[in-house]
Amino acid sequence: MGFTKKYASTVLRLVYSSTIGVQSGTRVTGRWYFMIDGLECRTPSKIDVSIYNNNGDNDYNPSVLLGICEQTSAGPIGVGDHSITVNVGHIPGHKDGDAYSGWQSTS
Repeated sequence: MGFTKKYASTVLRLVYSSTIGVQSGTRVTGRWYFMIDGLECRTPSKIDVSIYNNNGDNDYNPSVLLGICEQTSAGPIGVGDHSITVNVGHIPGHKDGDAYSGWQSTS
């Protein structure tokens, strides 16, 4: 999704709400996270949520990914056009599962 930041003195407040889950075996994980212009938030911290599935269930978890971002590894998020994406990825040291988002969601 694209947006235009108008003022240098502001920070981004990011919110993503969805039903998320991970399956395809036991002891599998999934991680959902925001990226701004292809980079994760750095300050004050990364914005993410993760799920661990221990017994192979096909659970659907209502979740909210919420945080504030002042800067990425490229520096402060400046005035101008930017893109925001929600990504699903790997958690180091854990087995990847089949991650999914938005089961029968309408928004």
